[in-house]
Amino acid sequence: MRMLRLRFPAALAFLLIASALLSSVTHPASGQSTQILVAKQDLIQAFQSIRTAEQQGASNADLLPLSMQLNTALQYEESAEILSQQGNVSAAETSAVQSINLSTQVTVGAEALGSQAKNSSSYLTVLAYLIAVALALLTTVVVLETNRIMRIARRRRLLKAEIDYGK
Repeated sequence: MRMLRLRFPAALAFLLIASALLSSVTHPASGQSTQILVAKQDLIQAFQSIRTAEQQGASNADLLPLSMQLNTALQYEESAEILSQQGNVSAAETSAVQSINLSTQVTVGAEALGSQAKNSSSYLTVLAYLIAVALALLTTVVVLETNRIMRIARRRRLLKAEIDYGK
């Protein structure tokens, strides 16, 4: 049992180190420029930032323009790949740079929307808790002081009542 405890973390550490080494050794595919690879990575990052913003509570209406920009960036990246395969390197680089720029804008916009949604959600949560605590205190006071409130109400009714001495 003791050996099992030591083997599992050691195997896990070995796998993490091996995967880190293997993932750090990347070679660009032949025929593709580094700009196209960067465009692909930026597209993935932009897509992930949109998903994160959605998970943080950003509305679909706010995310729709960003999704449309991301689709345009994807079209630029696909165009860059086709141009690169055809041998038109300068046009491929231009399309890749346009894709990178749009992807970066989408990432920044999605992160801003996500942050805004998260702050709004936190504010609403705090407000709900404050209202709940205030209502709990009010209910406690009403329950504990019902007799006193009733006596005060009766006394006020008595003081406001007109006394007819003639009858």
